[in-house]
Amino acid sequence: MSTEKSEILSVGIDIGTTTTSMIVSRLGIANTAASYMVPDISITARKIVYRSEVYRTPLDNRSRLDGDRIREIIRAEYGRAGITPSDVDTGAVIITGESARKENARVILESLSSFAGDFVVSTAGPDLESIIAGRGAGTEDFSSRYSCTAANLDIGGGTANIAVFSCGRLLGQTCLDVGGRLLEYDSEHRITYMSTSFAVLARETGIKLQIGQILTQEQLLAAAQAVAAAIFDALRPESGHLARTMLTASSHPLAVSEPIRYVSFSGGVADCYYRCEQDLFRYGDLGPAIAHCLHEQTAGFEVIRPRETIRATVVGAGTYMTEVSGSTISYSEDIFPIRNLHVFALSGQAEQAMYQGDAQQAVRELNWFLDQSAADNAGIGLQGKKQLGYHELCCLAQAVLEMDGSVFAPSKPLIIICENDMAKALGQVIRRKIRRDKCVICLDRIRVRSGDYVDIGKTVMDGAAVPVVVKTLIFGA
Repeated sequence: MSTEKSEILSVGIDIGTTTTSMIVSRLGIANTAASYMVPDISITARKIVYRSEVYRTPLDNRSRLDGDRIREIIRAEYGRAGITPSDVDTGAVIITGESARKENARVILESLSSFAGDFVVSTAGPDLESIIAGRGAGTEDFSSRYSCTAANLDIGGGTANIAVFSCGRLLGQTCLDVGGRLLEYDSEHRITYMSTSFAVLARETGIKLQIGQILTQEQLLAAAQAVAAAIFDALRPESGHLARTMLTASSHPLAVSEPIRYVSFSGGVADCYYRCEQDLFRYGDLGPAIAHCLHEQTAGFEVIRPRETIRATVVGAGTYMTEVSGSTISYSEDIFPIRNLHVFALSGQAEQAMYQGDAQQAVRELNWFLDQSAADNAGIGLQGKKQLGYHELCCLAQAVLEMDGSVFAPSKPLIIICENDMAKALGQVIRRKIRRDKCVICLDRIRVRSGDYVDIGKTVMDGAAVPVVVKTLIFGA
């Protein structure tokens, strides 16, 4: 076996509705193929080396994040971790829940991303948060280890993110506008805040509360029960009315036909759930009461304890966002890092036609995508073939070049992202057919969907591999 090894330093920063935190991890990369075989480079180890404390997310007011204070927190945590931005190879700054809807969220993400390191990407989006929380909680690994179907319910201050995995494969994800801080009250239990989402939930469930009202424990539990019911409503094979009503605007109902046997909880509410918090008024919000009500909703499921609870999302961002392309990559220039590259995955029909040298449908699809996304460049996603004959390879290369010449400006790099290991061979054939000053990048073992974005980092292992982050950038209204 090859003994080539390398490590990259990754940082994860999560700015949530209620809390902000950071982790630092080391990702081990190794070529696990035998010396006489094609390199098989992948992430072989993930070790968290630093965890920040969990901070209350700083706000200027209910509409704006306190960007200066957030930046101060991260700067101080870099110091405590003993790292500088130049030390960081990869990672993600993510903004989640209600924080993603603050009017200055995008600016703060971009500022933090540029401060945190050369290849620390900024990302937002409820569906992506659901997936990385499920990975950070360990639910994906659990489903793989025990060959079962399991759902992780990440319940924070403003949203509940759900991801379902079967045998280590993602089946679906969704997000609801329900969480612990939909309703807040003071030390006398007088209601001081109700979100617009809570107003919708209250209308649907017949709850009658108003600002300034003294909240009784019975009323608190009724509100929390409505939240818990909406969350479990989403786990039904066909999501019920309450879950659909509370669905986050940019998300979609969960569409999973396989029966879910196991559930795990992460997020701030999970801490209260697993320690069976008795003081339902402890935090001035719905969190402990929701945790209490979740126990009543789990009949028919086996509850598992996650690897992470309140830090699941930040752990997912720092240790599971990065993939490595390096089995058979090809690139003609070192133009990395590349940030926020749109991705368009060709339809199966268009890709099959390209193996015959026909690029017409691919050109039509790509032109439509660029028009819809207002982009002038995109990475082309191909599933690829595990067994690809030389004639098919040459036809594919010719079709790719025809597509590139018909759609993209000559100055734009040609970037192909393959799910299967054929990128190096495809890149070599393309290089023989294209002018010398054209930049061509072919990556392998990366699965993408249309509408994704990718960030491609600087090469590692003496140019044998590149770190890649596949992400979704969505900011709610």
